[in-house]
Amino acid sequence: MINIQTRKIIDILESRDYEEVKEWLKTFPNIEIVSRDGSITYNKAIKDAHPKSIQVSDRFHILKNLTDYCKKYIKRILNRKVEVEKLENTSGQEILKLKEKYKFETKWELILRVKELRDLKYKVNDIASILGVGNKTVINYSKIHPKDKEKYDTITNIKAKSLDISTRKETLINNVKDLNSKGKSMRKIAEDMFLDRRTVKKYLESDGKWHHESTGVKRESKLDNYKNLIKKMHINGSSSKEIYVQIKEQGYSGSDSLVRKFITDFRAETLEGEETVDIKYIKRNDLISLLYKPLEKIKTITSEELDIILNKYKQYKVILETIKEFKEILFGKDNTKLKIWIEKSKALNIRELNSFITGIKRDIEAVNNAITYEYSNGLAEGKINKIKVIKRIMYGRCSFDTLRNKILKLENST
Repeated sequence: MINIQTRKIIDILESRDYEEVKEWLKTFPNIEIVSRDGSITYNKAIKDAHPKSIQVSDRFHILKNLTDYCKKYIKRILNRKVEVEKLENTSGQEILKLKEKYKFETKWELILRVKELRDLKYKVNDIASILGVGNKTVINYSKIHPKDKEKYDTITNIKAKSLDISTRKETLINNVKDLNSKGKSMRKIAEDMFLDRRTVKKYLESDGKWHHESTGVKRESKLDNYKNLIKKMHINGSSSKEIYVQIKEQGYSGSDSLVRKFITDFRAETLEGEETVDIKYIKRNDLISLLYKPLEKIKTITSEELDIILNKYKQYKVILETIKEFKEILFGKDNTKLKIWIEKSKALNIRELNSFITGIKRDIEAVNNAITYEYSNGLAEGKINKIKVIKRIMYGRCSFDTLRNKILKLENST
């Protein structure tokens, strides 16, 4: 028990039993206002010991109970990872135009094109399609510092549009041999040119000419048996993930990235002008964090992504709005709004929310007082932390009476 005015501990009771708490409270006849948690036992003991006293339920405990129930509900309705489909307005027509615009002969020119498109906020998969490189290449090139220009400026890029594949490969092989002759190790060459060390070794051992047994021969693709279905599903609006799941059920054994690449190329070739779909997964725990924290504190979710989630998962949106409304009432000093909130929330027919409502209705007077009065258990929580420190120091060497006497002595000495 703490005196709200002096902010000091008055006494400590080693019990939560109704009768013992009631009799203990009677020894303090001047009690007028009590701030407490939502315990029904405390409610009854205080009421019977001091019928005229004002009981105030602690706002922190009320909110914690509400968010705990809502957390259980969210875990029931959402998967561990929530899919977000972010729409970007990059059409097939635009991709083709950009392919014509962004020419490059050297690796440094390609790096500059990557950086330019990234600055223009194009997505990685769109940049890869425009420049004819892989997604990982786009990510790696976007991190290269301008001071490294000299390293890449003289390297003819293997994706240069004006060279045929044989010439490109031979140029690459000669670049590898040239760097090795200047003293660079295979590991360093592999890092600088974004090649596998085994590829570098193969190029160094070659005669400088490019030979490929499959030249002129069309290679089979794992997608061959599914291309018509993919095109049909894409035209009908299916996402790449939905298409991947569908063809996998029919026996497809390739990767989802191959499916996405085929769809991107198909969209560009047919000039459909359809929107690019970029899939991202948001952790359910991050969405649960929004029950307690503002969006600015959650680094893994953007406001755009949250809007998509709220539009897609209406039940989650309802929960956020319900908590927001309750907070406004709890700190708004108008307890007449609480009854309206209870009726509105009850109509949602969410069992976890109904359990919370049942609890506050049992203690409705104290909850109403929490809205009206400024009192809270904040002071008590600080004192409890102090008591825990003292208990750890005296662990195993004292009885409850000794602990009580020490705490009260410390309180009176300050």
